[in-house]
Amino acid sequence: MNFEDRYNTLDRILYRIAFNVGTAQHALSDVEEMIFNDKLEDITVDDPVFITSLPRSGTTILLRLLWQTGEFASHTYQDMPFVLCPLFWNQYSSYFSADTGSKERTHGDGIEISGDSPEEFEEMVWKYFWSEHYGKDKIRPWENGENNSEFIKFFRSHMRKIIALRSEDLPSRTRYLSKNNLNIARLPDPPEPLNQGTFLIPFREPKQQAASMLNQHERLLDIQAEDSFVSEYMEAIGHHEFGETLKPVNFGDWLNNAAEPKKLTFWVQYWVAAYQFILEHAGDTAVFISYHRLVEKPEESLANIEELLDISEGNLSSQADQLRAPRTHQIAQKNLPDDLLQEASSIYKELDKIAEV
Repeated sequence: MNFEDRYNTLDRILYRIAFNVGTAQHALSDVEEMIFNDKLEDITVDDPVFITSLPRSGTTILLRLLWQTGEFASHTYQDMPFVLCPLFWNQYSSYFSADTGSKERTHGDGIEISGDSPEEFEEMVWKYFWSEHYGKDKIRPWENGENNSEFIKFFRSHMRKIIALRSEDLPSRTRYLSKNNLNIARLPDPPEPLNQGTFLIPFREPKQQAASMLNQHERLLDIQAEDSFVSEYMEAIGHHEFGETLKPVNFGDWLNNAAEPKKLTFWVQYWVAAYQFILEHAGDTAVFISYHRLVEKPEESLANIEELLDISEGNLSSQADQLRAPRTHQIAQKNLPDDLLQEASSIYKELDKIAEV
């Protein structure tokens, strides 16, 4: 996303207002549930799918491919910035957003986005209800037994609202879908209704994934240095993966002995801590996806996902031509600790062995 092109002065004012009235958005969400009861009463949340992993593992392309089957409902850029009350905002959003067409997103990876593109905005809901998990410079992972009944009620209703919105344009969009990288931090005891869905967890060769994360961190730092609104935006929507708003999840207190984020070692350490945590806590509903196999054998891999998720035959596998091998990063391996590389390699082999795709 090119922020300068996509968000003009009026847009930025509107977004700043929305980002600072979370309580008002929450109150409106209760009202809209009553006002739009006729629209919502027949909608159920069956077999939701939650894509989650560390960034740069293929989560975005999986989101786009599943969205393009026409069977899933997800957040899109049209839901911003009043994400907590999407039905109300849908009545007025057309007056504020101009059709800017497709543009390459900020990551510089060739993926283009438009107002209709699915995106990762679900975390705004989590930040509102679980604010105690978000520290100044890190995020505390969820533990067994944590409960928030208000969140469960709100989130179940919120998913129905997203299905209602997306099925207006295409009635076949009846299953909730999200990409939320931070859901890996909730795997020990996923609150309802996450525990009633399927987690898709892609993974990538550790050094390459870590190098890609470092590259994005540096890229976003440069962008934020030129435009402070980018940091405000990332903080508000809960994108804490890179840049000035970086807040790593502190899996097993790994941050106590972490390298600097500007070093590749930091991102390999993060990879090890995250995927070790995932291996320990992912339940029976988790599906591990090897990004290497996904791009090496795309049609076969997508056909397997079709079967696992009960997607109509051909709706996903027919998109195999959209998968491409990622950019290969040159890595000075001698700068990485040997014991760290051995640990990463061991975890990667274990992930590869249990991967269903």
